[in-house]
Amino acid sequence: MIHYHVRPLDLNGHLFEVSLTIKAPDQQQRLWLPNWIPGSYLIRDFSKHIIGLYAERGKTPVKADQISKHEWQLDTKTNDEPVTVHYQVYAWDLSVRSAYLDQQQGFFNNTSLCLAVAGQEHQPISLTVSAPDQQPQWKLATGMPRTSGTAHGFGSFEAENYDELIDYPFLMGDLTIEEFIAHGIKHALVLSGRHYADMSRITSDLARICEHQIQLFGEAPFKQYSFLTMVVGDGFGGLEHRNSTALLCSRKSLISATQNGMHDDYQTFLSLCSHEYFHSWNVKTLKPQVFLPYQLDKESYTEQLWFYEGMTSYFDDYITHASGVIDSERYLKVLGDTIARVERGVGQYQQSVTESSYLAWTKFYQQNENAPNSIVSYYAKGALIALSLDLTLRLQSDHQLTLAHVMKDLWHAFGKTSVGTADDTVIEFLKQYDGIDVTDMLHSALYDKESLPLDTLLQNFGVSVRRQVPADDNSSNGKTVDKAASVQLGARFKGAATGAELLAVYHDEAAYRAGLAAGDRIIAIDHLQVSENNVTSLLNRFKPGDSVTVHAFRRDELLTLTLTFDEPKKTSYHLSVQHPEHLNGWLEWN
Repeated sequence: MIHYHVRPLDLNGHLFEVSLTIKAPDQQQRLWLPNWIPGSYLIRDFSKHIIGLYAERGKTPVKADQISKHEWQLDTKTNDEPVTVHYQVYAWDLSVRSAYLDQQQGFFNNTSLCLAVAGQEHQPISLTVSAPDQQPQWKLATGMPRTSGTAHGFGSFEAENYDELIDYPFLMGDLTIEEFIAHGIKHALVLSGRHYADMSRITSDLARICEHQIQLFGEAPFKQYSFLTMVVGDGFGGLEHRNSTALLCSRKSLISATQNGMHDDYQTFLSLCSHEYFHSWNVKTLKPQVFLPYQLDKESYTEQLWFYEGMTSYFDDYITHASGVIDSERYLKVLGDTIARVERGVGQYQQSVTESSYLAWTKFYQQNENAPNSIVSYYAKGALIALSLDLTLRLQSDHQLTLAHVMKDLWHAFGKTSVGTADDTVIEFLKQYDGIDVTDMLHSALYDKESLPLDTLLQNFGVSVRRQVPADDNSSNGKTVDKAASVQLGARFKGAATGAELLAVYHDEAAYRAGLAAGDRIIAIDHLQVSENNVTSLLNRFKPGDSVTVHAFRRDELLTLTLTFDEPKKTSYHLSVQHPEHLNGWLEWN
């Protein structure tokens, strides 16, 4: 057995201390740490945070050499005595991907803390986590099976192998914990950080979402589940695991007891929870064949992320509606947001959704300011492909077959059985259903670089799509506006006290033609100062075709340019139900 002991050593210095004991090491035992974490497709080099590694047998030092950026080799000579490796890990990444430690809370993924023992990754593992000396009252939450200690206390845990070990994140601090039951299974919402959350309301809504998903698939691939949530002033993120999810959310996203109804930030949080929960089936058990097993030392390329993230992105909001947590009007607003996000740039005409999936490691996870002009999101367009597929299946089957049915069948055929999917699995699988012919439609959606025929599909379900001019260049979404923009700048911007910083410039639009670039800071338009509070009102003084002088700083150099405003494009998408009798169960209608 391999044993790890993790201790929050220095809260001020953000250091975890780790001891790794190998009962029967090889004579030249190699150790390694993953370079990426499953679900987040970017090489992150977690090993760069390891400090002061040394090894010993009893009190006798054992030579330990680093042989690559993420590997060490121990000169153990014989395997008849255990060897213990000691090191510290710097933990100052407040995200769901790595590790974090301060005086208020601690969080870690074992991909960041636990070195793998090469050749013994299949061995059973025990892990002990000790409370920090400075905060002995802290609680601990994880989905890892416990072998000692009280519920939500520090103690010892076990995993069948290293692959299982790295799928259990840990959260510690002065935790708020609310348990609830969904489909007979115990769940827990766990919060760290200062918050004002109405735990009863949130867990009630989560229970409805979880119940619906388990019913969709027919069973759950876990015996218990935890939503491990770090609450901060401003943050957002989620990462799926086998019986839990790690979440990062802003304080305003958690509805309080003084708030009624539904608000946008809370709805976003629930959709995030729904998204990560759906991954329990779709990517944690049903997954690409190239992920069986994960190769954590290098990139694992697949063109299937449109399915694993796109399908999940469709169902996260759809199930939030189907479970009764949000109404159809709110759901259609979110759907309009997604359509606008895909349609606003020209990225979908430069890159197919399968190319976006394959190049996630570089282009999608390392986006720059030119992203709207060069890439398409396999999350957002993947969700629209899922929508198109769901509506098409319903129409072709006289509303007897839905995408939810297909997802259940796929999971039982390729996920529960651990077979995994190939690039053509979904297209080929759909051929088994009588009366269904979606091969050409789906192949075109995946491999061509075109818009999807959503207007026609939605009209068949009594939903109209009305394109509208947004309030400004930053506001392309699914909302209606009181006052539409009078001109189009052709750039997303961030207001500041001393101007407007351009975040992205759209090709062949006004800002682009004027010579402006992302990162430029506009300080004056038509010789009038630009500030955070007057950007939109200043732009709305002009009409299409007007030419103005723009002063801007590029780094520390002042530019004087001439900009001619464009007619504002209808880049917002307002969806509404016009004929509820045509919904046929796709949306719930009261």
